[in-house]
Amino acid sequence: MTRRRSIAWLLALAFAGVTGLAGAVPAPAQEKVLRVRIGMTGLDPAKLFNIENQTVSNHVFNGLVRYEYEKSGGIVPDLAEKWELSADGKTYTFHLRKGVKWHRGYGELTADDVKFSYDRVLEPQTASRYRGEFKLVEAVEVVDPLTVRIRLKAKYPGFLNKVAAYNQGFVVSRKAMEKLGDKFATEPIGTGPFVFESWSQVVLVANKEYFLGAPKLDRIIFRVIQEETTAEIALQRGEIDVFYALQNAEVIERLSKVPGITVHRRTANHTINMILNATYEPLGKPLVRRAIAHALNLKAMREVFFSGLKGQPNWVLTASFPESAKDLTEWPYDPEKAKALLREAGYPSGFKITITSFTLQPYDKIAVLLADDLRKVGIDASVQILERAAYLAARGAGTPHVVLTGVTGPADPDQPLWNLLHSSSFPPGLNTARYAGIDELLESAQVELDRGKRLAIYRQIQAKLREDVPVVPLYNDVLFAASRAGVKNFAPDPQFTMNASGVTIDK
Repeated sequence: MTRRRSIAWLLALAFAGVTGLAGAVPAPAQEKVLRVRIGMTGLDPAKLFNIENQTVSNHVFNGLVRYEYEKSGGIVPDLAEKWELSADGKTYTFHLRKGVKWHRGYGELTADDVKFSYDRVLEPQTASRYRGEFKLVEAVEVVDPLTVRIRLKAKYPGFLNKVAAYNQGFVVSRKAMEKLGDKFATEPIGTGPFVFESWSQVVLVANKEYFLGAPKLDRIIFRVIQEETTAEIALQRGEIDVFYALQNAEVIERLSKVPGITVHRRTANHTINMILNATYEPLGKPLVRRAIAHALNLKAMREVFFSGLKGQPNWVLTASFPESAKDLTEWPYDPEKAKALLREAGYPSGFKITITSFTLQPYDKIAVLLADDLRKVGIDASVQILERAAYLAARGAGTPHVVLTGVTGPADPDQPLWNLLHSSSFPPGLNTARYAGIDELLESAQVELDRGKRLAIYRQIQAKLREDVPVVPLYNDVLFAASRAGVKNFAPDPQFTMNASGVTIDK
């Protein structure tokens, strides 16, 4: 069996006297503790990247609204208890809940905190990855301490997705950010159901003053368990209660047969993509990019390497999006066609290229598979595997020839497409392809009110992406989790994250 480094999170309930995994923090008698496998790089919402950081942030921060994933997945109030939209559809007025407290004595939430948070995302010096998400924001205005007004440049029916509890939508404390500065990323102050306690081993403690009621768990500990097989054994022994985001097909199959353990499967709005940097001369040619698409045996990767657990992508949008053009499939595997396209593009002998990924399975292994396929058509492909922080720095600078990255988003397709492929998301944003070929279409889709016309625009977008190939979508992710009997209200969300505020465990 292949040894795999898990990208899963491990959730566990620990009681006094229970032997935990190496490095565990002893828990007081009867204290309910959730242990979660994680790999952290910082919790500044303006700069969040990767699902581990986003998962921790879900417990610490709130947005003006949130997705009710525990029910229908629709948008419901969060920090804003209600809101109104002006007759012209361009001004939102949000009324904040009264008495919402910041963690650690930083006072109460005000409209000034909301304005500060969203203005900060828009400021170029912040270098937010998500500045483009607020491209249609004209101004954020404080009406009174509990009322904030956001004026848009045009009607945008999907705007509430931008201020939801996710990435740029999270609200931060102005007082804490100004006091802590860069340290805020490792000492975050939010209003969420859990308070950030420590970084060396990421620990969250229940916020007893949470405005929606104190969570059922006392503490969450985010920690690293390198191997899925180790986590599998811990789950069966009762050392952990939930094993989150499994990747290993053999582990999934074994756990599905264990009495008292339930394996959960749900579709996720999460694709893994190969991003081709057009500023590197060979990759600036569409024929070269299409050659690369033909050179990759993605079906074999999904069916053999992933044992059929990953889905075929549809040009960045997963099948869970109604806007996904499911008939616009990937370019077929055809090495001879790839060679012919390279000759036509002026590279009969190929060229050198480096694929950059990071030290986490399956991404490090995928990079090797892709490089092997490229070498078979004459492209001299090498692989660079970086530690997470170095990978993010390189990606933020926009220097790698090729990077592998996941992109996820809420039910509105604007977010993943805009983040990955609009020119306003050039580095330090996520558009390391430096592609600008669908800007006008994306901007038209944002403001189109007619549902049928909007669907037609998104189809145009996906057809254009298939033709230009700025990215090669590799697979649609599927979220697997395993839980022990007694775990209640565990609800992973389609953004590949989770929030444990409603979780209870019966022993």
